[in-house]
Amino acid sequence: MTSASFKVRGAHAGRGRLILAAVFLALLATGRTFAAYTGFSGFSPIISMDLPEGFKLVESSDDGKAFQLRSSIVPVDALVRIYPKDRYSSSMEALTDVLGKFRAEFESDSVEWRNQTGAIATFNAPMLGVPSCGYGSATVLPRDEGILVLLIWTSSGNGNAYAQFMASFIDSLCIDNGSYFETGMLTRYAYPPDTHKEDLTLEIDGKTIRTQIRGNDSEAAQFLIEREYAVLCLYQTSPLWREAWKRFYRMIYRDSCHRLMQVSFDVYNALAPDCSDETDLAQRLLGWVQGFEYEREQTASDFASLPGMLMGEGSDCDSRSMLLAVMLKSMNMDAVVFVSAEYSHALAGLMSDHPGFSFRAGEKSYLVGDTTIKGLSWGKMDAEQADQSKWLTVEFP
Repeated sequence: MTSASFKVRGAHAGRGRLILAAVFLALLATGRTFAAYTGFSGFSPIISMDLPEGFKLVESSDDGKAFQLRSSIVPVDALVRIYPKDRYSSSMEALTDVLGKFRAEFESDSVEWRNQTGAIATFNAPMLGVPSCGYGSATVLPRDEGILVLLIWTSSGNGNAYAQFMASFIDSLCIDNGSYFETGMLTRYAYPPDTHKEDLTLEIDGKTIRTQIRGNDSEAAQFLIEREYAVLCLYQTSPLWREAWKRFYRMIYRDSCHRLMQVSFDVYNALAPDCSDETDLAQRLLGWVQGFEYEREQTASDFASLPGMLMGEGSDCDSRSMLLAVMLKSMNMDAVVFVSAEYSHALAGLMSDHPGFSFRAGEKSYLVGDTTIKGLSWGKMDAEQADQSKWLTVEFP
C-alpha cells in the first residue's frame, strides 16, 4: 500500500514585476464543482483545478480573470489568466504571446485534448527577475468562455527537483464534465491514445468477459502514478499530508476512468442482467478482486496501475480498492476509498441500503469492502481496524 509516511508498506500489502503587474495580477476564485477543486468566479463551475495542496494567493486582478499563486510547500510560482475568446485565434497563439511578454525562450507543441487543440510548452525566462524554468499550457474553454493560459515555474537550479510537481499542476485543470474522468493535457501529450488495442479476457463470477484497453494504457497509467507519488513525497513533513494523500488517489482515479471505460461497460453488460440489485453486482466484483494475486510493485510508489492489474500484474489493497471504485463509479454507483496510515491498509466503500458495517463520509454511509480477504462480503471487516478516526475518506467527482 502507498502509505501516508510514503515509505511504509502494508502487510496487506524590477521589469519582471512590472510585467507581472500588467499582465497577470492574481485572483483566486472560489466557485467549485467538487469540494477539492478550485473554480473561477464568474465562469462555469465546471472549469476548475485540483491543485496540489498548499498554493497561496499572491496578487489579484480587479476583473477576476487572472491570479498569481505561490506554493507554500516548494519554491514554485504559478500564473493563471483567462482571456476573452476573441483575443486570440488559437491556444497556441495565446501561449506564445504570453511567453513572449516574459521574454521567454521556449519549445511548444499542439495537443489534442477534450475535443479541441490545446498548446503546451517548456520555457526558460527571467521570472520576477530570477532565471527560471517551467511549463505552460493554453486551452480554449467550452461555451465561448475564453482561452485559459497556465504558467508555472521555479528557479533554473530547481527545475529537475520540481518538474513533477509543475507537471501535476498543469494536469490539474478541468474544463468540462468529461475532463473530470480523463487524464490531463500534459499526460495526454506524453501518451496520446494508442490505436492498438490489447485484448483482455476476464473471469468474473463464472462468466468469461472479453474486453479491451489501449495498448499504452498500462504504461501511461504507471507514468502518472509515479509522477503523483513523487509529488506526494514532497508533503512528508507537511501538515497537509492528509489532503495531499487524498489528491494522489484522485489523480489516479481521474486518469484511470477513461482507460477502463470500455472494461467497465463490458463487465456491466455481462453481469448486470443476472444481478438482483447494484449491491449484488458490487459483491461479484468484490469477490473477483479478492482473487487477484498479491504482489508488491517494484516501483517507488508500490502502486499497481489499474490497466496493468487487468493484464495480470500483481496488486495490493489500495490498487484493488481503487479498481473497484473506478469501475463502480463508472457503473453509476456511489463509491469511495478509505485509507489508513495507522493500519497500513485500504478499503473500498459502497453506498448501499444493505445491512453491514459502514463508515460515514459527511451525510452518507458506505459499506466497507476489504479486497484482500477472500469470501468477505460488503459490510464486513477486521474488528481490530474498525476505528474510523484512523481512516481517511477519499471521495471522487
